[in-house]
Amino acid sequence: MTDGSLRTEQALRVRTDAHNLYLEDRAAGDWRPVLGVRLDQVDTIQRRFTENDGRWVWLTESLPAPAGVLGWH
Repeated sequence: MTDGSLRTEQALRVRTDAHNLYLEDRAAGDWRPVLGVRLDQVDTIQRRFTENDGRWVWLTESLPAPAGVLGWH
């Protein structure tokens, strides 16, 4: 997070809109929210993948700029 704290959440899907980041999980055929946070509060998001040999690989994702940043509205 931009305040220096770390947060770990488990979710199947990551999506964003102009202002927010959403982490969602699938339950009973529907997407359910796990976490919703403003994009301007997120510094970095990483996904963890498990390799065939059991090792974890972390991939840093690019986030869109929050609305109003870099002239976007």
